[in-house]
Amino acid sequence: MIQNLLALFAPMLLGAQIILTLVLVKGEICPGQRGRVHKLLPILAVIWLAVSSLKIEAFMVTAALTYFYTQVQTKKTREKGPLWVMYLANGLALAYVAIMLGEQTNLAASANVFMQILLLGGCFAQLLLVVARSRLQAFQRILPVVGVVSAMLTSLTILGAIYGLPDSELEQLIMPLFTSFGAMIVGVVVWCWHMFSHKAANKVQLGLALTALLVASLASQSLPVL
Repeated sequence: MIQNLLALFAPMLLGAQIILTLVLVKGEICPGQRGRVHKLLPILAVIWLAVSSLKIEAFMVTAALTYFYTQVQTKKTREKGPLWVMYLANGLALAYVAIMLGEQTNLAASANVFMQILLLGGCFAQLLLVVARSRLQAFQRILPVVGVVSAMLTSLTILGAIYGLPDSELEQLIMPLFTSFGAMIVGVVVWCWHMFSHKAANKVQLGLALTALLVASLASQSLPVL
């Protein structure tokens, strides 16, 4: 169970890192926001350290993120720091996930891992931006839409993988399928709830959404076709 959860963290972290890098490089953020985003980097580094218990290669991402964090200010700052180190961390994370994709048993399983970059990574990134009190409203609108699209594509991937299976095998998959699809729907609805209620997204909402999406991904991993 713990190993399956740690395996989900790698694509989630990759997606979040890419989005945070876009915020730091392209986002029109004030010095205070930049410093608060910098403060989030140890969270990513610690989770990558946990992932390294599966494969030691993940520790290289931890080292790169830690070095970048030590070179930037966490108070009000306009300095972007040595962004090449952040790019290196992203490249190492991408290589790690690419190896994961290559290790999957079939194309559907690889597609499922790829969708986790968008689904889990997008939700985690928005949670981190809310924690950092980011005022980039575009991300608050775009990331939930990305989540809806990636959830739909994930569902199609799973349905395509089980299509044509004998009825005897499908009966054994009913519970994990129900859990996966149910938790995914709940996660996406909670994730998008601020758009329906016309209120700002909050940490509790996004934390619950991420938890539901992790449960959905864990349930899908238990499917023998993936």
